[in-house]
Amino acid sequence: MDLVSIFSTVVLVTTIVTLILALAAYFAYKVREWRKPKSSGGGKISADGVFEPIFLKRHMLSSLEHSPDEHIVST
Repeated sequence: MDLVSIFSTVVLVTTIVTLILALAAYFAYKVREWRKPKSSGGGKISADGVFEPIFLKRHMLSSLEHSPDEHIVST
């Protein structure tokens, strides 16, 4: 066998293995999505029937002033 046929065989086998792994990953994703419980849409319904989305609470710093040597850790 010459060098070109060896390289072409390696490229062909690599391509086939990549396609097989992609199909297996897609199948595993679909199985996981199928088994996941259905969510309520990521929010809640208030007492008057209005949808209220869930947001993260914003973290506010108590003081925005920093001393020049704040980055130095004292031991």
